[in-house]
Amino acid sequence: MKIEFQHKDVFYSNPAEGWQNGVYYPRKAKEQLGDTFFREENTIWVIKSQVWKEIEETGYGIYYYEETTKLVAELSGSNYKIDVIFINPKEEPYTCHTRINGVVKEEAITVSPGEEKKVSMVACIIDGTVSLTFVTGALQEIDNNIVSGEVYIKDIAVTPEKEKEAREKPRVYLVSDSTVQSYEKRFYPQTGWGQVLYEFFQDAEKCKMYRSEHCSYSLAKVYEMPNLVIENRSIGGRSARSFYDEGKLDQVLEEICPGDYMFVQFAHNDATAIRPNRYIAPEEFPYFIQRYIDGCKRRGAQCVLVTPVAMRNCGEGEEFHISFQPYREKMIEIAKEQGLPLLDLGAKSTAYLNEIGAEESKHIYLWVEEGEYPDGAYAAGVSDKAHLQEYGARVYANMVVKMIQEYTKDHSLDKLKALAVPKDKLEKPKRNIGGSKNNQEKPADMVTGFVLQEVSIENGQGSFLLNWNPVDKATAYYVYAKKKEELTFEVVKTVTKEEKELFATLPFTAETGFCWQYYVTAVFENGSEGHASKMVEVQL
Repeated sequence: MKIEFQHKDVFYSNPAEGWQNGVYYPRKAKEQLGDTFFREENTIWVIKSQVWKEIEETGYGIYYYEETTKLVAELSGSNYKIDVIFINPKEEPYTCHTRINGVVKEEAITVSPGEEKKVSMVACIIDGTVSLTFVTGALQEIDNNIVSGEVYIKDIAVTPEKEKEAREKPRVYLVSDSTVQSYEKRFYPQTGWGQVLYEFFQDAEKCKMYRSEHCSYSLAKVYEMPNLVIENRSIGGRSARSFYDEGKLDQVLEEICPGDYMFVQFAHNDATAIRPNRYIAPEEFPYFIQRYIDGCKRRGAQCVLVTPVAMRNCGEGEEFHISFQPYREKMIEIAKEQGLPLLDLGAKSTAYLNEIGAEESKHIYLWVEEGEYPDGAYAAGVSDKAHLQEYGARVYANMVVKMIQEYTKDHSLDKLKALAVPKDKLEKPKRNIGGSKNNQEKPADMVTGFVLQEVSIENGQGSFLLNWNPVDKATAYYVYAKKKEELTFEVVKTVTKEEKELFATLPFTAETGFCWQYYVTAVFENGSEGHASKMVEVQL
């Protein structure tokens, strides 16, 4: 369908206000109706832009300022396919990137002289409007120097996507941070409560686990049971702002169906003013949370607000107090005003910690002695007041399911209540305090014999071989990798049992100029993963 776009010029005339009272204030956009950067030549739209990157003094706040003409229209539906035909009438190629509603959809589109290139994207409507920007330059190549240029567009077609229908079994999307996310085996016992939530619903023993399909990060996991699916899209280091800005909310909105649920828990990173790209002041928090609510409502899904799980914030001999109270209060206000279900995990978890006391709370949080888990990321021990270990994650997941079962304000959670199986008591695991590599047997599901061989660099490309011992009953293997300076491992290859049997040693390639880290896990029939192999490094 053809739609009429309103043109808005975007300027960043004034410099950033910078750090004030511990909060960083970036440049503010000025928008006005106009065509300063737009013209039409022989039915071709020519959009000029100038863009630059600014990094504030701590290095944590990174901002791309894009002065251009934004194309804006009103759309009443939910998801739309946007087909853009780029053209290049010039004698040199040009590169651009695109945003829809401020979210980067394509980071680098190169159009050669005389070429017509069709690029398809999905616009996820939240507030009834769509904005498109086409800005010169590949995003990752832009620095603090102003880059200017022109983008040429022959046509833009907007097509409503087919409205989704309710699923046979409801799906619960978990949207949150590191306290909820699913973790790779190398980080055991670190566990998010979303990783074990499935254990407290009917037929948990029949659960199949696999990676989310429509998702850009491999940490997102699906837990499928006969009558319910839980999809954990939570990822560490994200706030309600950055989860949206990075397009992660869009990826959920493209898939969520009528009758599904979105559980939203934020505040741990929203309150971190030293990370400007994440930070949200408490008074601004409702604006960002509303995006999640409206995104669900437009698609017939139920948004459920979950107040942030407690931190281990007691001093010696002191009581625990509710964490992130200003953000929790905003969530309570929003739920009350809009009639939304709210699970007050913040209050419940704090009350529980005061009941068990400071010393027992070490079994809940990632409080691990040196040598207790000698084969993983925390072999040297860790004292973490924010993140959970497996037992704590189960305690809080059980708490969430109990609150679902006890919810009586309306019928919005009835489908989940019918499937809830919370436990009255959870058995605390025995801890191997003072354990060592020498006195621990390696688990039967752990990948052993993991080695990296025959490293070479040719034509700027690093290559090498990876080999490991087969694991009994494994149906596949996940190979995880990351650059050493990065935080999160991603699955870079899934190796089937048949591939491993046919080619014991497998070839891999990676970008040169970095130190890469690798490890492997075995995957079993139900999708669960075994213990991680040791980690190996390679400098390319």
